[in-house]
This record gives sequence, structure tokens and C-alpha cells, in this order.
Amino acid sequence: MSADVAPCGSGARPKRRVRAGLLAPTLVHPFVMAMRAIELHSINRWEASFLREEVGGYFTHGIECTPGATVLDVGANIGVFSAAVYERLDGDVRIYAFEPMPPLHATLERNAREFFNGRLTALPYGLASRDDELDFSYIPAATIFSSSSRDQGNIEDERRRVTASVVEGIRQGGLGPVLRRVPARVLTPLISRKLRVLRHLETHRVKVRPLSSVLDEQGIDHIDLLKVDVEGAELEVLRGIEERHWPLVRQAVVEVEGWQQNRDTVCEVLLTHGFKVSTEQNSVQRAGDIGMVFAVRP
Repeated sequence: MSADVAPCGSGARPKRRVRAGLLAPTLVHPFVMAMRAIELHSINRWEASFLREEVGGYFTHGIECTPGATVLDVGANIGVFSAAVYERLDGDVRIYAFEPMPPLHATLERNAREFFNGRLTALPYGLASRDDELDFSYIPAATIFSSSSRDQGNIEDERRRVTASVVEGIRQGGLGPVLRRVPARVLTPLISRKLRVLRHLETHRVKVRPLSSVLDEQGIDHIDLLKVDVEGAELEVLRGIEERHWPLVRQAVVEVEGWQQNRDTVCEVLLTHGFKVSTEQNSVQRAGDIGMVFAVRP
């Protein structure tokens, strides 16, 4: 499965890439762990497996973590990315994990208590450009799609988008050579029916805060890696960082939804603040209109 890769800035037109596979865990990068993989408590076991397989995609394009790092996991879900970083650094890391959805935060907090030896702080709110309270849609059967940008008014559009991504993943061989030969016209209605679970939403009123307020409150004086996976609210998170705090950020990885519309703006925010920026997108991710942006200090 090929991917398009390009730098952003200096006149280069950024090509596209994104997180692999939406509901197709076998499509993503492997990630070698220093420690035995933590068996986290989860709401849906398949999601924990998917997220675990997905982690390696964040550590490309020069992104790395070294012992003693401070990592911000924005959009933490149950803490799978945090666990992978903790394992990678053999526990020598300080993690701040943000998860506003109450059922997910409760699981994240339990995992923090039982598996992270005091190295993870689970924060029960999301990040945005200002202090606010927002309605978030929580999808119990597929919590990774929970978001403030999804509701009953647009969930069918979202189901079509996810269906297209999953079908492309299967057609690329993500679920084996037999299914790869099944025509898209056959796969599409089958996957679409399976994804009817996205229609079952719960609404939760949650708190969001600007990241700069949290940095002041928590006394965070450097950020070795800022990971953002917030299902469409990426720009809101970045706009919550005041100018005085941008120099504290050494690296960032941002998953961007609405790639065609938002990619260039996300790149511009990071370029403006002194990062070398690159993007990547494969065909599966392109079908879902999502992509990854990687930012490192030169």
C-alpha cells in the first residue's frame, strides 16, 4: 500500500497521507516495544487492538522520544498511545493525557492508576481555543469516532466516509488476499451495514480548555511530543496555544480530519511557529479524507 509523502512549505505542495485503516487494524505500522505490552482495560477490545497497531504511524518523519520526555496525548481515548510511549521509554516519561468523554476518561484513569506507576496524569477535559462547554457525541460501539463534530445530522455522511476508507483498505489487502479480490460494489453495502452502529449516539456535555491554561496550571515547561487526535477539532487545539508557549513544543504529530479543507491551515500554523513540516497520506486514508502532519524543530 503506497503513500504520498511531501514536505510542507518552501513552495512545496504538500501531498497527502493519513492514519491507516479505520477498522482495519492490519493495515498499519508495527511498533517495537521495549517493555511487554500493557493489557489495558478497554470498552471495546477491538478498538484497543486497532489503536495499538496504529501507534507506529506516529513515529516517522523524524519524530522520536527519548528517556525523560514529556508527552501530551490529546485525544487519549483509553490511553493506548500513552501506553506505547511508556513501553518504548521503559517507563521513563511524563505523560499528560486528555480525554473529555466520561466513559473513556473513567477507563483512562483506571489504566493510569494500575499500569503507569504515577507517570500519567489523566485530565478529564478536551482542548480548544477557549474555555467552554460543548456537546460531544459518544458512540459506545465505536468510541474512536466520538466527537464534538458528529451528531445525528451528519452521522450518515460520516458512515459513508468511513465505509469508503474501510473498503479501500480491504481492496489493498489489509484483511488478506481472499477479500482483496471481492469487488468494491459487493463490499460497500456489507461494510455500510456493519457500520450502522455509528447511528447509536449518546450526548455528553463536556468541558474544554485552552492548552496554555493547562500548561500554566500543571507547571509544564517543555513538551517533547504533542500528539493530537481529536476527530476534527485539530485547529481548535492548536489555536489554544499562546505565542509564549509555542517555543516549549519540540515536536508535534497531528491527525487531520477534513484533509482537503484543513491540511494547509494546520501546516501553516506549524510552519509559522518555526517547525519543519511534512505530510503523508496513503490511498486508504485518502478515501477517508484524513491525514497526518508531522512537525519537528529544525
